[in-house]
Amino acid sequence: MSVYVTVGSTGFDKLVQTVSGKDFLQALSSQGFRRLVVQYGASASEFEPPTTRSDTYGMSIESFDYTSRPSQLIEQADLIISHAGTGSILEALHSGTPVIVVVNHELMNDHQSEIAHELASSGYVAVAEPATLVDAIARSTYTGLLPYPAADPRPIGEIIDEETLQAFS
Repeated sequence: MSVYVTVGSTGFDKLVQTVSGKDFLQALSSQGFRRLVVQYGASASEFEPPTTRSDTYGMSIESFDYTSRPSQLIEQADLIISHAGTGSILEALHSGTPVIVVVNHELMNDHQSEIAHELASSGYVAVAEPATLVDAIARSTYTGLLPYPAADPRPIGEIIDEETLQAFS
């Protein structure tokens, strides 16, 4: 089983530090995960995973700063751990893969917290912070999440026309 971690287009030092730690790797391994793929963005200097097989708990670890194929990595994952950027969350949710959203409270007035907690209260994602992520993995908070509703594929103009006609009928 595979885990994909993404910090998006910026960096998220605390998340990257957490996912490169032995406690995190042990928690993943104990849940049956064997592959960890980390997109660390501008936090490259913070990604320092253990180098011995025993210290990685047998996990295969891949890492990179940015990718042109996030959709492919998302589709291959059995669990997605994402920063709380709206685009990243929605892309992960549309894949149908369980998502743990990790909020970066240090960004622009803590704007990520609201969307993360709203989606969690609706049962679509689990929410953690870097300090609670290991526990969230160990407690399998990502299981039993609801599927995110599919987007309406109709063009927006058609929807507006329909709503307008209903409003004036």
